[in-house]
Amino acid sequence: METKNFQETIYGGRDRKTWSVNGKFSMLNPFHQNYGHISLLKAIVPIESSNIVSSVSFTKRCTFKVDFELRNIQSNDLIVYDIELSEFITRKLNVLKLLKGSPVYSENEIEKMYLLINQVNLVDQEVRERHVQILKGSTSNGNSNDEKKEQEKEKCKVCGTVVSKKVNEYCLTNKKRFNGEIYCYEHQRVIK
Repeated sequence: METKNFQETIYGGRDRKTWSVNGKFSMLNPFHQNYGHISLLKAIVPIESSNIVSSVSFTKRCTFKVDFELRNIQSNDLIVYDIELSEFITRKLNVLKLLKGSPVYSENEIEKMYLLINQVNLVDQEVRERHVQILKGSTSNGNSNDEKKEQEKEKCKVCGTVVSKKVNEYCLTNKKRFNGEIYCYEHQRVIK
């Protein structure tokens, strides 16, 4: 789920790299942003891609000029207003239940997923702020460009694959789980 707080007209499409606000200001395609969230979620919990709905919520203060299918409940990429979010979730769950004949996950499976997600949630405010700064491409600790380039070249401890800054930061902020080591997505799954 990606949330946005704009009050102008939002122009965009599923495959466009950038969207625009009122035709003047550009922003990253929120579904591309969600891709990172979904990748992380799939690395944490055992969930099938077909059971994931990428949704973006905007405040009712804006209007949409987006691909029609992004407003269609059958789509797995949904754009909704904040005031209709609960309704869309309920409708989507009902559609999935009808298609599959039963709930997608049992209450027990949902509880297990919740616990797994909660274990890796960034609760320390300082760590959260640092995480946001890294995502924005800057750090508050005054790293030089050489140090930043070195951080970008971090490799998985197991296979040696170069990992992204996001993966690097995720591993480093989850010291309890990874003991300060860096692991690619594939090898994060086997670390409990």
